Amino acid sequence: MLQLSSTSRANRFARLALAIGAAALCFGAAAQAYAVSVQDIITLTGLEIPEDQIIKKIQKDGSVFKLAPSEILELKKKGVSDKVIRFMLQTGQSKDGGVSGPAKIQNAGGDKKRELTAAEQAAEEARLKEESIRLAEDQRKREEGQRKAFAGKVLAQGQAYADAGEFVKAIRVFNQFVNEGVGGIPFAPDSQEAYVCKYGIANALSRAGLMQSAASSLLEVVRAGPDKMFFTTAFDQLRSLRRKINYRPPELEDLTRFAVTGADAKFQDGFHYFVGEFLHDFGLSADAKPYLEKVAKDSEDYGRAQYLLGLIAFQDESLSTQQKVTDASQAFQRAVMAGEKQVDGQPIVDLAYLSLARLAYEYEQFDAAIYYYKKISKNSPKLATAFYESGWTYFLKNDTSRALGTFQALHSPYFAHHFYPELWILEATMYVNMCRRNYAEDAIKMFEETVLVLGPPLRDFLKRNRRPEDFYNGLLESANQKSATSLPRVLQSPVFDNVEFYNLYQTIKQIEKEEKIVKQNLQQLGPFGQDLLARLGQLRTERISEAGVVIQKTLRQTQKELETYQDKLAELRIDLNELELADLDRKMQEQEKPEDTGGKPVATESKIAIAGSDSMVWPFEGEFWKDEIGGYRSFLREKCTEMGR
Repeated sequence: MLQLSSTSRANRFARLALAIGAAALCFGAAAQAYAVSVQDIITLTGLEIPEDQIIKKIQKDGSVFKLAPSEILELKKKGVSDKVIRFMLQTGQSKDGGVSGPAKIQNAGGDKKRELTAAEQAAEEARLKEESIRLAEDQRKREEGQRKAFAGKVLAQGQAYADAGEFVKAIRVFNQFVNEGVGGIPFAPDSQEAYVCKYGIANALSRAGLMQSAASSLLEVVRAGPDKMFFTTAFDQLRSLRRKINYRPPELEDLTRFAVTGADAKFQDGFHYFVGEFLHDFGLSADAKPYLEKVAKDSEDYGRAQYLLGLIAFQDESLSTQQKVTDASQAFQRAVMAGEKQVDGQPIVDLAYLSLARLAYEYEQFDAAIYYYKKISKNSPKLATAFYESGWTYFLKNDTSRALGTFQALHSPYFAHHFYPELWILEATMYVNMCRRNYAEDAIKMFEETVLVLGPPLRDFLKRNRRPEDFYNGLLESANQKSATSLPRVLQSPVFDNVEFYNLYQTIKQIEKEEKIVKQNLQQLGPFGQDLLARLGQLRTERISEAGVVIQKTLRQTQKELETYQDKLAELRIDLNELELADLDRKMQEQEKPEDTGGKPVATESKIAIAGSDSMVWPFEGEFWKDEIGGYRSFLREKCTEMGR
């Protein structure tokens, strides 16, 4: 075949385009005068001509290619498909495995050349192919090295901005790098570069205090798997972040897919506790238990893991009563011992003691329950709960002296921010049982004046608010006293005491803080900032709705309790009427036959409480000393024997 030698580029381009578009009309027999060149193949590829049509063109024109390695590399670089390149290489071979044209080789002894045999030609073709593949791989490695060097420089710059707290600059560097890529080609979402940039953005947000914004990106980095370079670092940051904000999306369950047996022991313990805690929070106790049991005894998470295992055993209905008590109590005791060895372990110690007390109370081991309630530290946020529950324990134990002393302590200013509406009812009940009608009537009067009066404003608040966000906004207005129809502060206490509401409220405040920061930098952050702000807004709406549901549920439970205590009040009035009749009967009998006192004065009672011991009268009526708050006792004696009851 004749090679195209002197045709201009413009004429060649025209012929090629016409050859592909309308070969029968334009080429005819004259088309045999031209063969397709390497440059023609590149041009056709650039015109996005299908590879099958390019191959047909080569076949029709009978073109033969002797591709050098450099030409193969050029074809690959210009986007020519492997299928076309392989066909071009095959054109240099005859159907019987030989060459299509006269191939010659120079003899060793002179200038005379001889033709290659079919075997020699095939070997030469194989060598050229192998060489071209090697050269192509070398070229790819060089380009990859250059790309990584460039990427490393950019990512290091972004990381430096993040470490310096300049999160806006860091985010702009990372986003620009991913979107522009190298050579104007963006990096794929699943590429290593995109992964690194995702972590870089999450790290920048986290260091800037934008924890809610960082959380989802950190989770994506972790979900990429433990084989990725930032898995351990991102997990540690995610765990630290979760301790500060209420972050527990369902996607965390994906972590159960991963095994971290290759990591160091400390990381394994932290990972297993994290997953176990999350599963327990979502009510998946059976799934959580194996993870929590893997936490080693020397781990800083061991105490917390044992505490959760105790709760799981306590709630496990498949266990016998004896097994439940044994497993739960042993786990709680291990939690106490582990917590006492840690500098910051007191919170878990208090929680474990509280759980041991409740376990004993559940099975009417009242003395054991009181013992554990007293173990809770006086600086613990659980102290009010311990006092309240121990008061109930004394009440059921029929320990009048300590029960009334505990109720006295709960009326002190130290617990004024808690709402215990049944305290006056419990006291009145005990006074009725002691035949102390006057004291019972005083307690009932206090209940009516301080508790029953809360019914109407509570009903009004529940009626006035309908949607969850209404309840949330209404509570905030009440707390800030911005409404004439505010919910009384004492009724706000059950909500503020609710741990779930507290976590949600803190989350909402964190989101609002981050929204403010993003708005201040919105122009510099561009589309990324707009997207971030939209996600924060949606998250805030969801959390406000959840908080509103908690508020409504808590207040309706409070309303139900008030109604229950009002019914109890009616029963107490019946008992008081009986006491009054008995008292009248006793007085009538005394009038008929006066009692002989032997000339001795009858003792009067001026105080009803003592502190510290049964021998010391507490002389400061209406005053409370913090170091004596747990030592109040009542020395009020019952009169039922005297009244013949």
